Amino acid sequence: MRIAAAPNGTLAVGRGPGRGAWLCAGSVECLEQAVERQALARALRRPMTVAEVDGLRAKLFT
Repeated sequence: MRIAAAPNGTLAVGRGPGRGAWLCAGSVECLEQAVERQALARALRRPMTVAEVDGLRAKLFT
């Protein structure tokens, strides 16, 4: 699945404009590893706040 960081700073799940990062579909462990290693922040070229990570968890796995 794709996480997109739009030019206005918002994050979206799925295809969209802006920088993007791909994660394993349906894998909580994949997201946790990407956050722990800061791979998601590096791919999106922006820092990730705790609230943003929690929001992604909620969107992807609930």
